[in-house]
Amino acid sequence: MGLRGLITKDVKAENENSRTIIALRILYIVVFIAFILDICFAGLEVVRMYPYRIFALFVANILLFIFTYYSKTKPSLYLFMVFLFTYTFLMIPCFGWSAGMQNYFIIVLMLTFFATHVRSSIKFLFALGVLVLRIVLISVYGGIKPQTDISGLLDKCLQSTNISAVFIAIIFISYMFSKQENEEENKLMKYNDQLKKEAGTDQLTGLFNRRRTIEYLKLLGEDKEMGAVSVAMGDIDFFKKVNDTYGHDAGDEVLKFVAATMKDCVRENSFISRWGGEEFLIILPNCNGDNAFVALERVRRTIQKSVVKVGDKEIKVTMTFGLTEFGFHQDIDKVIKEADEKLYYGKSNGRNQVVY
Repeated sequence: MGLRGLITKDVKAENENSRTIIALRILYIVVFIAFILDICFAGLEVVRMYPYRIFALFVANILLFIFTYYSKTKPSLYLFMVFLFTYTFLMIPCFGWSAGMQNYFIIVLMLTFFATHVRSSIKFLFALGVLVLRIVLISVYGGIKPQTDISGLLDKCLQSTNISAVFIAIIFISYMFSKQENEEENKLMKYNDQLKKEAGTDQLTGLFNRRRTIEYLKLLGEDKEMGAVSVAMGDIDFFKKVNDTYGHDAGDEVLKFVAATMKDCVRENSFISRWGGEEFLIILPNCNGDNAFVALERVRRTIQKSVVKVGDKEIKVTMTFGLTEFGFHQDIDKVIKEADEKLYYGKSNGRNQVVY
């Protein structure tokens, strides 16, 4: 088993937070490496002066690392905090105040706010307790010199080792615990966007639905800088006959074909919606009636010339459109009614045309 497998191996207890356990294992490794480097820089004289203390901390580090494979998350987390407090208090006399062992308290604070699942008030109380211990540490060990002769260069190496260990721990904890929250937040945002999109989208054609269209028209009415806006109501001619002759599945294919054709033939900024059944509402912002008429004629001719293939069946359909310009002084319902009346006129006078 490699180092990665050693760190990520599941705990035996069920339903435990693997992220916290993995974090603790990495932190034990970071502290262990810093511990070994500190002893190397301080020299073997430190080991001779404090053999039991150093051996006990060495063994505790290894045993508590192993304990993470069998323990639940909460006991492992609190034992690590106790170990780090003990480690700091016992090693400052060995390496001196300038070695920076007291900075390990920052790791405890990070874990308190990121890894514990308790009320915020309890977290702040615990943080206050850490502050008190830090003050006690200053009063007991502040400015203490190492018991062995450590040169200026080696003392700086000790400082660098411990501050590096703390920085690595902070970076890792921040990444480990914020990464999942960020991912979950991004997933939630995408899910909400998807829900919003689905709420305003016709599932069959992928076009906007009536609800979203009304919202869009209201926004257009409030935009005083918008130029001419054309609104068209379109209807598939004899669509009931398509359903009766070829079946509703074929009718659905015709609806999807018509929707795709309209999107291909009009400008990208056009707003196309399925108004209901075989009726479609097309809104062309910054487009006067004459230009809209040309665009709708292009749609009409394309549909007329096309064949919808459903299995071995070939279906030909046509469309009729009623077109009007949207005046900002007009009521939305009145605009839609006017386009619908022109559509009705076209349906009553031969179909397959654009009435403007």
